Amino acid sequence: MSVGNRIRTLRRSLNMSQPDLAKRAKVGQSTISDLENDKKSTSAKNMEAVAQVLGTSSSYLLTGKQDSKGTIDQIVEHVNNKDEILYQINNLVKIKYYPNLPISCGSGSFGEVLEQEYEEITINNNSLKDRHIHQSKCVAFPASGDSMLPTIKDKDTVYVDLERTSVRDGKVFAICHGGLFKFKRLYNLPLGGVRIVSDNTVEFPEERLTAQEIIDQQFEIIGWAWSWQSMESW
Repeated sequence: MSVGNRIRTLRRSLNMSQPDLAKRAKVGQSTISDLENDKKSTSAKNMEAVAQVLGTSSSYLLTGKQDSKGTIDQIVEHVNNKDEILYQINNLVKIKYYPNLPISCGSGSFGEVLEQEYEEITINNNSLKDRHIHQSKCVAFPASGDSMLPTIKDKDTVYVDLERTSVRDGKVFAICHGGLFKFKRLYNLPLGGVRIVSDNTVEFPEERLTAQEIIDQQFEIIGWAWSWQSMESW
């Protein structure tokens, strides 16, 4: 249960509206709304005021565990990590990121994707929940090459859902094709075949595989590329 869910549950159990809670805690109604929807954090003072009105402690609202001390410093001491408080308030989660194994958007790159060393990066959990993606099955890779221009650019961070490996026409997938890792749009063909399409069709013509060629050429779908993030260089 998130911070917002705990606040909402306690408020409703007291038959209290958001305006009522805001008024009694002496905070803005938008603060209560943002907290309950896990959109924004608030100050330790405001969180304590909300907790007091709800008859609990800020420790419980933040961690789900009762803490008789009730101050923000004691909460930090309890979790031993200030970042964890921010993660809970802002509804952030950690996923695996493989910085040294770019999935190629051009000629491809070799490597065993999930056996490489990884770092952890943060992402808003609401993005995963909205798409029914499990945190443990979401990973990220840096792209390289230009076969998916202008959609995916060189060095973009691409987020992949490892559980979605069934072709849905036109979606972008991370694939392994003959030992090469790439991002491509996939389309179903009759009798179990697949079309492999680049967005940069001028330089990278599409490929078509039959069901038997999928086996012979060791074609495998790693997962659905559901989002990518670009950063400009100066």
